[in-house]
Amino acid sequence: MPAGMDHPELGAIAFGVTKLVGYCIAAHLISKCYKKNPSQWFVIGLTRTIIGIAFGYPYVHMITPALGSPLFLLGLIPLRMIEWLLLIMLFYDRRLTNKRRALAVSTTWMIWSFLLDIPAIAGWFVIGGFWIC
Repeated sequence: MPAGMDHPELGAIAFGVTKLVGYCIAAHLISKCYKKNPSQWFVIGLTRTIIGIAFGYPYVHMITPALGSPLFLLGLIPLRMIEWLLLIMLFYDRRLTNKRRALAVSTTWMIWSFLLDIPAIAGWFVIGGFWIC
């Protein structure tokens, strides 16, 4: 199939696993930043992955015409900031008592989310079977 995906479900799994691993690493490091026991890194990473699906799936379907454009990426910035702030509220600082730290942590890991897109999307295409005739 020229310029198509033979197994898009495998590509989606590769994307999700890449994000899950990256978010588990983030959870471990954020726990250290907040001086919390990092033993729940998997639960926190999985929660962040689920938050990403819950926010990302509707966003992608809402903005499909702009998919791949700078507008799409710009829209991801506030969305990902909100996702990370939500995670911080759920596991580290429920009332956001230290807003400066919460914003710094959210900004750092929002950038991490974009960096994770690179191997995640590459995995989607490699494992999904993308090829051009």
